[in-house]
Order: sequence, then C-alpha cells, then structure tokens
Amino acid sequence: MKNISIIIALGIVLVSGCAKSPNYSNQGSNSNNVQPSIQANSNNNQVDGSNNTKNTNEETIGNSFFFKSGVSQLKYKGQFLFDDIVEKDVILKINVVDNLKYGKLYELKLDPIESVPNERLSLGYFYVQKDKVYKIEPTKDNLIKLKSSEEMPSGSVIVCQEQEIKDTLSKNEPGWHHYLEVNGDKREYHSFNNQVSTGYYESFIWESSKGLINYKSGYGAERDSMELQLYNN
Repeated sequence: MKNISIIIALGIVLVSGCAKSPNYSNQGSNSNNVQPSIQANSNNNQVDGSNNTKNTNEETIGNSFFFKSGVSQLKYKGQFLFDDIVEKDVILKINVVDNLKYGKLYELKLDPIESVPNERLSLGYFYVQKDKVYKIEPTKDNLIKLKSSEEMPSGSVIVCQEQEIKDTLSKNEPGWHHYLEVNGDKREYHSFNNQVSTGYYESFIWESSKGLINYKSGYGAERDSMELQLYNN
C-alpha cells in the first residue's frame, strides 16, 4: 500500500507540471519574423539588406508612381525645339529590360521624331522598386553591376520616392543641382547644371496611379529642348 501511495502522488505531480508548461507553439510568429521589404539608402543609393527569397513582381514592384503593370506604351503631347519647333503627339515606349530580384529595369524611349537626335529619344534607364525609382547611367559596366548584385552604380539618382530630397547646393551656387518635391499625389524631380549659361536641365513629374505625366529636358535658353505631357491628365 505504501508503494501504491507513492506512485499516485508522483502521478499527480507530473500532471500538475504539464498543465503549467508554457505554450511554445506561437513563438516566432511575431512581427520581427516578417520578411522585410528591401529599402535603398537615399544618401548613397546603395541597396540595403539581403533577401534570399525571390518575391513575385507584384510584391516587389507595386510602385504606384510608376506605370501600371502591363502598360507598354502611352501617348503624350510633345514639343521639341531643335533645328525647328515641332509640336506633335508622340508614343513613349515603356520597355522592360530585365526582371531582377528586388525590382525591374526599364528603358523609356520615344518613337523616332523628325529633327530630334536619336540619343535624345531615350529618356533613360530606370530601376524600379516598390518605394523608389532610380535613374541610372546605362553603361555596359553599370548594367552588369546592377544585374549581378543589384547594387546601385555610381551616378545613379533617385527620381521618385515618398520623401522629399533637399538640394545639397544653395539656389545660386554653381554646380549640379538635384532635388525632389512632394506635392500631394505628385513627385517632382528636378536637376540642372548652372555652372555655365547653357547647362543641361531635366525634370520628371510622376503622379500616383498614372506614372510619368510630364518630362522636360534641354539646355539653357531652351536650346535643344523637349517637353512631354501625358494625354488626358
């Protein structure tokens, strides 16, 4: 009887202990384990962090300020001042150059236009992430670097993001000026070189759910200039 009493007592202790055991089934399900989105540093244009999971394009891109998925061309009102003044409707092609792990690489290019040099038909190469749009210099080395490591090549600039970017130079200080303004549903990027009176300038205006609604570029005194305005905007 004494042995039986001891066994019963031990059984009660074990049952009580199991009832008080902590529940580990939900450990690790907190927000710290959610896959982080890939961000880019505004100061040095370097991609921060790493992600071994290749997200779908919709998850990775989804940038409301860029063109909608599936849009390959749009019509713009164009004004061009080169040898002559030309005003005409033009088609901007939105060409996918490459699908990368953390974004997509595009080229924006116009169909041929009389009197406009071929090198001005391309508005540039753009690396689009969910929260940023970069313009990169499309050299062979830059494209290889971006495709192999998705590290921003030197000289790349952010032309669209949620936060404004201040010009690092004062208004009349000679040099290359770059700044980004936030205006409601619009993001306005401007750059210009005032080191000489004929310095180059360029601007992009993006609008949420529409993409690029206005583009300007040229040289001082409106030499070799062009402007595009999205139709129905």
